[in-house]
Amino acid sequence: MGRNEQSFLMEIAGPKIEVPDLLKFETARNHSLSNTIMSRLKDLEREYNELVALQQWNQFVEEFKINTQVRLNQNYYLYESGDRKFLSLLSPEELGSSYTFHGKTRLHSEGFFVKVEEEKSVAKPA
Repeated sequence: MGRNEQSFLMEIAGPKIEVPDLLKFETARNHSLSNTIMSRLKDLEREYNELVALQQWNQFVEEFKINTQVRLNQNYYLYESGDRKFLSLLSPEELGSSYTFHGKTRLHSEGFFVKVEEEKSVAKPA
């Protein structure tokens, strides 16, 4: 037997080489990719819903008559009385209950109105 033949026989008689199960790796990678994509899609859906709500709020505010120069970061209150809708600097406590209060808004620096959520006072235990 020649040298090459001996080498070949030793390779055949060597330990069995097992190919790792790549299906597990691919499944784990695909699962991770799916989770990443689903997480990003949920973020995009949330951002889209926030933009839609912002657009709807601005359309709502535009229905109100603005009789003053609107300033940035100033709170404005939305009121209605009969068929008259208007923006006011006076809070519901200052204006009284003769008008229907629809919410508080503020002009953002980028030129659109943002809804200002009312802070709910939490009773502190004595």
